[in-house]
Amino acid sequence: MHVGFAVRTALVAALLSAAVTATPSASAADDHLTPRPPAGGRSAVATETPPVAAWRLDDPNRSQRAAAWAGPYRGLPGPGVRFGDQGPHGNMPGAAYFDGGDFSYLNTDGTAVDTTHAFTAGVWVLPEETGRDTTAITQSGISSTANFSLGTTTDAAGNPVWSFTLPSADGESRVTGGTPRAGEWAYLAGVYEPATGTARLYVDGAPVAAGEAAVPEDTALWNFVMGRDGNDRSKRWRGSLADVRLWDSAIDPAELAELGRRKPWLRAYWPMESAETCCDGLTIIPEVDHRADFLLGGDAHISTDDALAGTGSVSLDGDGDYLESDIPPLDTGKSWAVSAKVRLHGTPDRDMAVLAQNGWQADAFTLRYRPADRTWQALLAHSDEPDAATTQLGGPAPGGTQTLLLQYDAKAGDVQLWIDGTLADSAPYAAADAWEAARFLQAGRDSAADGVGAHHLDGDIDEVRTWAGVLSAEEINSL
Repeated sequence: MHVGFAVRTALVAALLSAAVTATPSASAADDHLTPRPPAGGRSAVATETPPVAAWRLDDPNRSQRAAAWAGPYRGLPGPGVRFGDQGPHGNMPGAAYFDGGDFSYLNTDGTAVDTTHAFTAGVWVLPEETGRDTTAITQSGISSTANFSLGTTTDAAGNPVWSFTLPSADGESRVTGGTPRAGEWAYLAGVYEPATGTARLYVDGAPVAAGEAAVPEDTALWNFVMGRDGNDRSKRWRGSLADVRLWDSAIDPAELAELGRRKPWLRAYWPMESAETCCDGLTIIPEVDHRADFLLGGDAHISTDDALAGTGSVSLDGDGDYLESDIPPLDTGKSWAVSAKVRLHGTPDRDMAVLAQNGWQADAFTLRYRPADRTWQALLAHSDEPDAATTQLGGPAPGGTQTLLLQYDAKAGDVQLWIDGTLADSAPYAAADAWEAARFLQAGRDSAADGVGAHHLDGDIDEVRTWAGVLSAEEINSL
């Protein structure tokens, strides 16, 4: 139980002049949007430093362009790019997918940032393959070396590593570090500081490598590209990209740490304020954005007397009452969080469940009250088997209204139980232990691995929320 490249010729000068002075079209100007929050209703944490160029890449499926929300240049996709995929925070749409073929790229109409001066480049990446040189984002040079590139390469032992590459007087300089994993999101950021002659690479907001760098002042600047190297097209990216940003300064490490944090996406929220009559006379409680509904079972009903929050709560009497979602509102195989306010009726003398996510033979998690020691107990099964091993967490249940939150952090490999904004318990929970429970979210009962319908709650439930991703302590305290 219980991570010298500028070619100074008249032709080059003419090309550079055309690239830098070109006026964006009216449609490109229309794409110069202000920042927007990710889908799902959660506002993105604003950075203190505005980028000079940025593309969310959360454009809807079948979009013909990647809208720019900073800088004048939209992204022009090749046929091998698909918009509308899931982003790093679980939002849909939230990313662009690159198939790695000959036409897997996003070109822009010009230079995004002057890389002969201080700059920072950042992007969320999800590689489908590692172990070779790939380019996620780059600013192409007219010669054989790009103004910069971020992507993957291999170390001397052949192991995959992240890389940040810059031109130098005698070729290129590269810093590498961290470990890319196929199918796993990571936030890459490269920072160049000519004042100190340093290039730094960050992964998920943490510094992983630094080295000497000096970009020649006469380096020719060219167009910004996503998904492949502008000169060596064998370095094509296969996988997803999201939230591309470039700054004309060296961004503070604390800001990069915030940008590299996987921010949770609110997938479902039931304020329990009102009920509706649906098909065949069934009584449901709608989710605020109509993503999922809770079916009221037994005598469960909305009570406006002494509500836990707002004007109503769901009251259950422990005699077969429950709530059941019509679709699973969270993927328990990835990072997730779930919370609820709860108040018990009297002093119970039996185990009672507040929340559970059902698989076919086990519950991925169950959050219960345990009378033997008056505690809240979370049990997380390691597989969808009746006799699966479990990880257990616990915390005090002194009575009255309490806010419970249970979350699984796939990257950290742990689970946490929070009670009233305080971390009550945590334990290791490996990625191999996590699995997707594809049936229902239950409130007021669990399955106890014997079919749905055990440990019925005698109490009130309110403010049920589920997230993709994990919450920070500050976010939990704001519930």
